Amino acid sequence: MIRGLYTSASGMLALQNRQESLANNLANVNTPGFKQDMGVMRAFPEQLISRIRDQEGPDIAGYPNLDGQAAVIGRLNSGVYMSEALPLFKQGDITETRNPFDVALLDNLQPDQDGNERRLFYSVAKLEDAAQPAQPEDVRYTRNGNWSVNSDGYLVTADGYYVLDNDRQAIRVNDPVTGLNIGQGLKISRLGELQYEDPVTKDLVTMPNNLRLGLSVVTDPLKLVREGTNIFRYEGEGQIEALDEAEANDQAAIAAGQYTVPTVAGRYGTQQGWIERANVDPMQTITSMMSALRAYEANQRVITTIDGTMEKAANEIGRVNG
Repeated sequence: MIRGLYTSASGMLALQNRQESLANNLANVNTPGFKQDMGVMRAFPEQLISRIRDQEGPDIAGYPNLDGQAAVIGRLNSGVYMSEALPLFKQGDITETRNPFDVALLDNLQPDQDGNERRLFYSVAKLEDAAQPAQPEDVRYTRNGNWSVNSDGYLVTADGYYVLDNDRQAIRVNDPVTGLNIGQGLKISRLGELQYEDPVTKDLVTMPNNLRLGLSVVTDPLKLVREGTNIFRYEGEGQIEALDEAEANDQAAIAAGQYTVPTVAGRYGTQQGWIERANVDPMQTITSMMSALRAYEANQRVITTIDGTMEKAANEIGRVNG
């Protein structure tokens, strides 16, 4: 009977954690680039229960019948728990904003040769000195392309991270020292190239040093750990491939005859003036929250029933008359 209390209590704790995860998804339904979490429910290891000292033993011809051997009753499951919340990195819908500092990231990267999922991310970093490149261990990854320009003229995210280029340098669109003052005239091509309109000729001019957005290809994105709402830290082995490197490796594999259809080149793009929405389905999330609530209430009723049975056993059946 006590086992039933523990099993129901573990179910309530797991469902509470699942409800919190679903509520967080729903709260971020309007957060650009947000990736919803999926709670992973696991069962505790099953236990093999037996009766002991019941004078039952194996009946084997030629061997003495040993009293007091354990008689197997069966297996006992001791409840569930939510082991982790895994982000789902599927592409979210995009919506038009007409803001030049909003950039939607679209990708249809194919799995690698081992079948691992691959996704494209913006590279961002918190920098003490924005003039210096970010160290590899300081780089973070996001799908949120809702940016702005800070007081020093750098592109930054809503969380204060600097948006990086393909050299891990902070992207500066307004620089009073060099006279660069792009502002709203920033143009980002489909391949992430940074350009601006020449005020005299009206031609598109590539920014100095052929700057390009610092896009990174993350193989097996489940190795990313969420930091806050929309920022991820990589904790896998090795280094993440920059997009340029991934494209070169893709072309080298095609030239070597490993495969014929590109898995990276031509399978991505950026859309300026648009934003990627959260990949949360509000109706499905609300339905899942209601299901979790109903299951939580069912576990509550089990505990209430067991508690009432124990009370009756202690106060009525075990009562001494006289």
